[in-house]
Amino acid sequence: MKITRFSIAPLLILTSLAQNAAGQNQVAIQGGRIIPIVGKVIAKGTIVIKDGKIVAIGKDVKAPVNAKVIDATGKVVMPGFVDIHNSSALTQSNETNKNVPYVSVMDGIDPNRTYFDEARRNGVTSVAVVPGNATMFGGQAAVVKTAGAFVEQMVLKRTAGMKISLRPAGRGSRMSHYANIRRELETARAMLRRRVPSRSKKSSGKKSAKKSVKKSSKKQTGGKKKSTGRRRITRSSSPKVLALLKLVRREMPAFIYCETAMDVVQATRLTTQFRLKTILVLGNDTYRAAELIAKSRLPVILSPTLVFWKTNNRTGIDQNIVLPQVFRRYKIPVTFQVSSPSRTSLGSSYLWFQAATAVKYGMPVDEALRAITLQPAKILGVSSLVGSLQVKKDGDLVILSGDPLKLDTWVEKTIINGKVVYDRSKDRKIKQLLPASKK
Repeated sequence: MKITRFSIAPLLILTSLAQNAAGQNQVAIQGGRIIPIVGKVIAKGTIVIKDGKIVAIGKDVKAPVNAKVIDATGKVVMPGFVDIHNSSALTQSNETNKNVPYVSVMDGIDPNRTYFDEARRNGVTSVAVVPGNATMFGGQAAVVKTAGAFVEQMVLKRTAGMKISLRPAGRGSRMSHYANIRRELETARAMLRRRVPSRSKKSSGKKSAKKSVKKSSKKQTGGKKKSTGRRRITRSSSPKVLALLKLVRREMPAFIYCETAMDVVQATRLTTQFRLKTILVLGNDTYRAAELIAKSRLPVILSPTLVFWKTNNRTGIDQNIVLPQVFRRYKIPVTFQVSSPSRTSLGSSYLWFQAATAVKYGMPVDEALRAITLQPAKILGVSSLVGSLQVKKDGDLVILSGDPLKLDTWVEKTIINGKVVYDRSKDRKIKQLLPASKK
């Protein structure tokens, strides 16, 4: 067969198209100062992302020929922020019924909510969507990425925990509220104890022995199996009980909201009594129970208001309470959550601001950055995928204009699964708020 230039041309076109298609799945961010969170800072490094995963990172890494190159020279590159506790992604933060442990936030997340736009603009790439605090058993949380047309495209962890609030919803008393929570958990635990026990090694014998036992039991019961008097948990069990069973089996953690120091006492009791995997979601007044929290060694999410004034009821003297200082005094690792934007606390609606506030009052920079990236990812059980820049992890990162915790630093680009989901140069809102100055 004679090969001509006309027969070679289609092959060249197909090869070029194949290379271009492969190149679309590869991204190289190069020239930036990389803060991987795990390991040393890399000056003028390169990160290569293929099919949404990091495949190479380092100073001597070269960008593939067919990769899309993003120039980060003079910028800072770090993992996307992880928002550990937020209900703003929901159509409503709570159900009207305060006892719905079987409800999942997956049915209430709206990808079109303003929260996701703001999250990408502020470098947040993953969020734990958790029901609000006005509840008893508020339902099950989920961890999602902050970009996607549909919820199913955003899921990182479908079941990330269950919300329990120790603040009475409505006009109920704390005493009855605590009692109701214990009653529901005790019901689930009692159901667990009534399960038919698994066969132990001692009871397991030879097949012949088993057959003889079966025959004798049939004779005694008229051919029917003798009832053990214990209930087996089946799919027909109450959805509420089945959901709570996941808590007492330690199959999912409990996000326990504590408004007061006394709530912390109750939370630690519930944790011990029912062997819960607890994550403490703390209100302002819980700093009084810092010593107890330290002894419990439970993961902690601080109140959005990190600095506030408190009047001592005995002395009448006003005290300036700095939560990061109080918890560092007891060597308690913390993570941060944000508040809804308001005129009085605009800064607390940004994760970077929370970390910067902690640094202002003594927290090391490395620890503060870890508290908004890897630490929450570990608590949520997704650190194998997000929270740091490492090979085989998801290509979720932010490109910043400067130091992560400086007031004049901007998010230039937010990248999720190797795709740019926010670009400040194309942000219409920013252009309207900050119009270019006339020369």
